Amino acid sequence: MGLMLNAFPVLETERFLLRELSLNDTKFIFSLRTSKEVNTFIQRNTPKNLSETRAFIDMICNLVADHKGVFWVIQSKQNDELMGTIGIRNFEVEDNYAEIGYELHPDYHQKGIMSEALKEVVNFGFNHLQLNTIEAYTHKNNIASIALLEKHNFVLQPKKRDENFENNRIFKLESKK
Repeated sequence: MGLMLNAFPVLETERFLLRELSLNDTKFIFSLRTSKEVNTFIQRNTPKNLSETRAFIDMICNLVADHKGVFWVIQSKQNDELMGTIGIRNFEVEDNYAEIGYELHPDYHQKGIMSEALKEVVNFGFNHLQLNTIEAYTHKNNIASIALLEKHNFVLQPKKRDENFENNRIFKLESKK
């Protein structure tokens, strides 16, 4: 399924701008995706250099251009610093379903940043994309991520499993419509 957007949806919260990823973000994305702390609970190939990071950015930009997802960079309105990323993808038309994922640079943990961004993206998903269900996959030991999801009323799906990652737990939020 593809999602149809006329233009990239730039979102704003009180403190942050959620904007489109660009090659200008390469150094930040490299530091984020190679952070040992960020990767503690994520199984993925980390980029070895800026060239591999640019290839990742190209892949994300193609995903967005092909209407298969939306991937935002979280940027401070106060000083333009980049703090993390958040995105929605894996859309299913029949069920009006998508998955949400996020990561935050360790320098910005425990400051309410991801909570503010998550709220805005969930609202966008339900109100503009007309989603009925948003799911998040997180490691069973990622206490901060689980607390974030529970704070935003995501509910653990104890019987549902992530086939490729046995330590992941799936949380679901349904639209109130």
